[in-house]
Amino acid sequence: MNSVKYFDAHLKLSDGVKLISRIWTPDKKGQWPALLMRQPYGREIASTITYAHPTWWASKGYMVVIQDVRGQGDSEGTFKGFYQEANDTSETHAWVRSLKECNGKLGLYGFSYQGLTQLTGEDLTKPPDCLSPAMTGLDIKDHWCSDGGAFWWNNNITWGLQIAALKMKRSKNKEGWIAIKSAIDNQTHLSNGLELIKKFDPDNFIIKWMNNLDNEKVFEKIKFVDSWLKKPMLIIGGIWDPHLRGALDLYKRSKDIGGDPEIIISNSSHLNWWKGSQTTLLNFFEKHLKDNDPIKKISTKNKIIWNISLKRWDSIEKLPLNYEFGLESDGNANFETIDGSLSINSKSSGFVTIVHDPWRPVQSDGGHLGQNPGLFDRSKIDKRLDLAVFQTHYLKENIHLSGIPTLHTAVASDQESFDICVALSLISEEDETINQFTTGFLRIRKTSKDIEKDYVVNLHPTNISITKGSKLRLSLSASAWPAIGVNPGHNKIRCGNSSIEHKITTLNFNLKKSIMKINPFFK
Repeated sequence: MNSVKYFDAHLKLSDGVKLISRIWTPDKKGQWPALLMRQPYGREIASTITYAHPTWWASKGYMVVIQDVRGQGDSEGTFKGFYQEANDTSETHAWVRSLKECNGKLGLYGFSYQGLTQLTGEDLTKPPDCLSPAMTGLDIKDHWCSDGGAFWWNNNITWGLQIAALKMKRSKNKEGWIAIKSAIDNQTHLSNGLELIKKFDPDNFIIKWMNNLDNEKVFEKIKFVDSWLKKPMLIIGGIWDPHLRGALDLYKRSKDIGGDPEIIISNSSHLNWWKGSQTTLLNFFEKHLKDNDPIKKISTKNKIIWNISLKRWDSIEKLPLNYEFGLESDGNANFETIDGSLSINSKSSGFVTIVHDPWRPVQSDGGHLGQNPGLFDRSKIDKRLDLAVFQTHYLKENIHLSGIPTLHTAVASDQESFDICVALSLISEEDETINQFTTGFLRIRKTSKDIEKDYVVNLHPTNISITKGSKLRLSLSASAWPAIGVNPGHNKIRCGNSSIEHKITTLNFNLKKSIMKINPFFK
């Protein structure tokens, strides 16, 4: 590795607030293209849970700037989340380009919060030369906090506690920090985490998001700059990442305004990325921040998505046609597996009844919202009788499911509020492991009791081949704890951990009006 040096520097914003950055450069005289990451977790960490350390990037001939956003780390001001970033981002860009170590070229990198700070800025700001938003999105409701109106309980309670703990560390509140860390370590945070957030960080944006969802309020839009989406952009998403819809939405937004972005949807979760990710990013920055050869710049762009079962890359713009599936049951799909039928391009028929007991809610793991993201063997879960399963026969030919699986169904409930939770799994003929590969949820907040209504449940985007000799299974339940909070059956209390005020709920599904479709990624 080439010799690298680092130092801290500050930017005084127009409102007087100072933002602190750590800067790494090659240890020699010169000017370099800059890579900027703006993040709330501590500039020393530099998102090394998913990215190579800045010393590696600097050794490749870059100036790397990791900045503590307003109110976090050693930066001044009050942290207010996404909505504070537009002006701070624009002023930071101008500052980085003005530094004597920078040659004027600017590339952006970072994931999650750090992915969003790449996209938000003030109008008429000079755009970056290239950007690589990863595992992020621009819509708070649909890309950051809920699926089908159901709040991401496990993910966002955990994240909210992390933000609260950082604030406790900043204010030197040892009691608060220990209480939060202990709850995470002993796994009681799923029960008492919300109360800890309210106690130690009452202005936490997680609370505001929950309140908006509960009261069906319109979420404030994040300010972004259209012209930036026309710049060279590498969008990184993960099959098991909760923000995958955000990555797909970014791609479509860019294409719609005339951009030509690259996109890689990998076999990754939010924190565990695919082998080769750093080299892929390096090649992107080398091309757009260093390569002056116009011939080399006409290289093939990455527009790929991982195929879960075949373990290969597919073109995201050249995917095969999808299928529709009918659901059939004589009412026994929750205790006789053979009764629940999932048939390709066939009509649906019959009914099934599910009872939701909040004392022992149906569990959830794996996928994009589980505590252990990724493929998940739900064999034990599917043995429960308070859910229903529908599956195909062993297939005689391969079928390909690429897009957004969508269940259309009709339900009558004996309570005014309920959840519909759907999982799709691949069953191998060899060992009959039930590999769950996507899940979806719908929260009905208020309905008329015992009146049948039509509903649509959108599952997480996926790309998988159900190969010859395998089965496809659809599992249907009324809870998915702790991915989403347990529905109490009414709106007097919040969906969360089960309480004395939670009611038993019975759901009657009219399968004659049920069908599963696969909608395309981009409409």
